[in-house]
Amino acid sequence: MNEHTAGTATFRKLPLCLLCLALALGACVRTAPVTAPEPVATPPLAVTFLPQKGDFISKYGDRVALAEITAIAKGYDYIILGEGHRNPIDHKVQQVLLQALSESGDGLSLGLEMVAVDKQQELDDFCKGQVTLDALPGELQWDEKWGYDFAMFRDHFAIAKQNGVPVAGLNVPSEVTRKISREGLEALTDEERALLPREIVPPSTDQKTFLNAIMELHRDRDADDPAARERFYLVQSIWDSKMAEEAVALRAKFDWPVLVVAGSAHAEYGWGIAKRIRWMEPGARVLTIVPWRGGGFDSEEGDYFFYAPDSYRSRMGMTLAGQIGGGIVVESVERGSRADRAGLRPGDLLTDASGVPLDDLYDLHMAGTKVHDADEPLVFTVRRGGDTLSVDMGKLGQAKPGTKSEEDTPSPEMKPDTATEPAVSAATEPSVSAATEPAVAEPALAEPAGPTPGKEAR
Repeated sequence: MNEHTAGTATFRKLPLCLLCLALALGACVRTAPVTAPEPVATPPLAVTFLPQKGDFISKYGDRVALAEITAIAKGYDYIILGEGHRNPIDHKVQQVLLQALSESGDGLSLGLEMVAVDKQQELDDFCKGQVTLDALPGELQWDEKWGYDFAMFRDHFAIAKQNGVPVAGLNVPSEVTRKISREGLEALTDEERALLPREIVPPSTDQKTFLNAIMELHRDRDADDPAARERFYLVQSIWDSKMAEEAVALRAKFDWPVLVVAGSAHAEYGWGIAKRIRWMEPGARVLTIVPWRGGGFDSEEGDYFFYAPDSYRSRMGMTLAGQIGGGIVVESVERGSRADRAGLRPGDLLTDASGVPLDDLYDLHMAGTKVHDADEPLVFTVRRGGDTLSVDMGKLGQAKPGTKSEEDTPSPEMKPDTATEPAVSAATEPSVSAATEPAVAEPALAEPAGPTPGKEAR
């Protein structure tokens, strides 16, 4: 074997020798044990698709097309459509369904929680063409009586007028229920008593449990006062009973299905209006359709759902929205606003506010109350892409040093979505729908978007 051949053979054996050496060394080195990653719990498959705003969902979590929900609804005597009074998606869904149910000319009536029975003549005049759409809010004293932005309801009336849908006010005037809340039924005049339902159907045990939880949220109320608690039950029962009674009368008058639009607390679980309708009209076919905000999906809340995440425009110059999976997303930021100066940007995900985890917008109310009472700054934990950062908004009710003050008076609003007596002061009458509509109580985070602070319990 010549020198060249021998060298080549040695070179070819080199990788094998290196491999053997590595294995030998490896046998002498003790390696650290590999820690398996913590298992991640897989949640139950409650909703089977990623919904877009306004999508309808069955109680089994499946997608339902508009044509399908319309066909289903036409088989019922009453369709109760729950809402959050501030949520624009809720109102758009109502308008879409109202149009779909009425455009065929088969006959439909519309009953509104937002209008009291003492304004029925004004509604009749509108339906006859004697009151214009532009003049209607003034005729109804909308701002004084209801308080939420008429623009969100304007198309309800336009569609009703276009498609020949009779419109009825379902509610007891708010001044009457406020008086009951403060002084009891015995304080009413004969004229005021005439506005009450003929039969006040009391709440079920389950509804009482819900109402107890709502009452606990009103810090200005003595939840341990039995008389105050009974008056609270009474007012909620009057609302639900009156709206049911008027809906039944509306169906009897025209012999058409009735679409009832009311705060979600009047619709959820069938405790409110649906229960009273069935009591007053045994055998009535009642369908409930309520908003799903993207949190836990409770299939018992309604017969069908529509996806409408909470959305909130803050006086700090940002629009916030809840989302599936928790956290609050910053949808928009006004240039030059407090949110802009603090460093928030569209697409930021707020996961925590001064130690309060943010699963939904109501958590922001809790955080705002916490830091305001403690005279501390509101500090967000923010996820932006793959980064996590802190954003200091300063103390609520004050501008950050060196900037112009934007709001000096805290105006806590609690409104996550449910029942509601707008225009009712929380100081006199805790309301259920306020108790459920997300209107964040951010002392200086909140903006006056509706009547009174408080939870809508109606």
